[in-house]
Amino acid sequence: MSSLVSKLKHAVNHIKTYWSTPPEGKAVSYKEFCAYSVGGIGIFGVTVLLGYITTIQYGVNIVEALDITSRETMILVVLMNVFTILRAPLISWLTDNTKTKYGKFRPYLIWLPIPLFLLSIGIAWIPDLLSGSHSIAFITFTIFFLLLQFLIALYSLAFNTLLQVISPNQSEKEMMMGLGSTIYSLGGSIVNFVFPMVANVIFTQKIMGGEDLMGINTIGTYKWIVPIMLIALFALGYWTAFGTKERAIISKDYTQRVGIFKGFAATAKNKYFWLTAARSILGSLRTLFNFFAAWVCSYLIKTAFAQSFAVSIIAFAFTPAMIGAPFLIRKFGKKKLVIASNILTAVAALPILLFLNTASASPYLILVFIFVMTFMNAVQIVTDPALNTQVYDWQQFQSGDRMEGNISQFMAILTSAVAIGTGLVQPAIAGAFGADASKDALFKPEVIFPILMWCTLITAVSSALAAIPMFFWDMTEKRHNEVIEVLKVRAARDNGELPPETASELENKILAGDGNAFMRHTETLKVRAALANGEITDEIAAGLEEQILAGDTEAFKRYSAEYATQASEASPKNTDAVTENTDRDAQETNGDNNDNTSITDEEIGSGDDPYNT
Repeated sequence: MSSLVSKLKHAVNHIKTYWSTPPEGKAVSYKEFCAYSVGGIGIFGVTVLLGYITTIQYGVNIVEALDITSRETMILVVLMNVFTILRAPLISWLTDNTKTKYGKFRPYLIWLPIPLFLLSIGIAWIPDLLSGSHSIAFITFTIFFLLLQFLIALYSLAFNTLLQVISPNQSEKEMMMGLGSTIYSLGGSIVNFVFPMVANVIFTQKIMGGEDLMGINTIGTYKWIVPIMLIALFALGYWTAFGTKERAIISKDYTQRVGIFKGFAATAKNKYFWLTAARSILGSLRTLFNFFAAWVCSYLIKTAFAQSFAVSIIAFAFTPAMIGAPFLIRKFGKKKLVIASNILTAVAALPILLFLNTASASPYLILVFIFVMTFMNAVQIVTDPALNTQVYDWQQFQSGDRMEGNISQFMAILTSAVAIGTGLVQPAIAGAFGADASKDALFKPEVIFPILMWCTLITAVSSALAAIPMFFWDMTEKRHNEVIEVLKVRAARDNGELPPETASELENKILAGDGNAFMRHTETLKVRAALANGEITDEIAAGLEEQILAGDTEAFKRYSAEYATQASEASPKNTDAVTENTDRDAQETNGDNNDNTSITDEEIGSGDDPYNT
């Protein structure tokens, strides 16, 4: 017990010490981590809440509330994907060429909440007011829907891509993907619990046939509950917008101006982009089972609290996967983890195929199977952005430009072109089995069970296919770290802190497998600066350089720590002055050394990295 208390005290003290200043070797302080992850609860909550409007699955949510048929849903799917293809170049151009005092992505987290809020109100009120003419109401809804899709895509992209530039340290980013996503995903859990429960309690109504139409599928929910929840979620999301920094590894004076078609041409040479695109396309139907829980709760269980509890319990399946993913990545690598996740998701779908052949299948057992499939698939919440980081960094390594917006939107064009066809699958299956026959058709097991069974079969096949491209993924963790080190060297060269010939030599060493070449160079310069300032003797300097060149990049740090301790014991009052003078003199010497100039390791790990924008 005392050991546990001691560890807790140590953890609390560690957080206090590094609340505003990141630990050595890190870029993100605990304060900024909280801004990203806790503020992200609001941003992620917004995307989940608006997903009840922008996710077009026949028979649920806004589609059901506005009496949109399966045929109209199919029309909407086609228009949505065509519009995605047309809007992609604009989003690409906007994100890749944005440069403000708030950075490249955070401006969208600041300004987009206003139009998103207004559109969410309009999409609920205006089509309903025009319900006397169903055609006009549907056309109006489509216009508002497409605009909302455009802005929520930009808002979501800004938050997701912020993680790619919040730290130059890949292991730190992966930990934030795991622990950070576990925290901010609470926004989705909260929304998925509170929103359906409140909606079903307040707005559930009787329909012909005596069945209860759950409030989540009625228009009053979207007129009143959505706006109130959006205000609270947007307010929390502003903590992320104003409490984080962007730290891309680029030179100080770099200004990106990437043309749309030039950017697409450069992206087309990135093989990891194509492998990611192939995985996305082949796996485009692997999450078709996601809407099962809503159908089971709305049309089979039919109680006000069912969807809130069911979705919350199923969402719990994400938690262990997200927390454990960074550790699994370090043990097995991203490649093996993604392959295993897709194959196991396909295997987990098989029991549903057998189970739904029976006319008396229990809806609660169906939810159990959905939970297992969600658990198997959940690890990709962390691995997907981690793999995207490798795609973005490789693109910068190849072309010299960071093109997160261009790459993501080129991907959107490809996947949307495919989705014009795949998006028709669910409403087509629903229509084929008579879902449009009447308002209460989906309440009948003989209608809903075949739909769920066929969608599950498609999910299993798509999941298995999505694993195939990963067998060709050869960007190992070691190789990616080498890419990052080369980008640091190039940034130092462009900043004038490394002579071109030195930078070229270091880059060749790194690409030959010497991943610590730049670190050794940096540490060696610190030793020489200390020697030039008379802080160490020739003998000590020679010994430290020998250790560093042998691979012990921590040698000078250990010596400095021991020196500081001894100075503190000898003269406590002068400790700070000695340390400050040593660091300052070392930095000044580095700045004056024209033959071997580099950035200090402390700067690399801090939020004030001069390589950062």
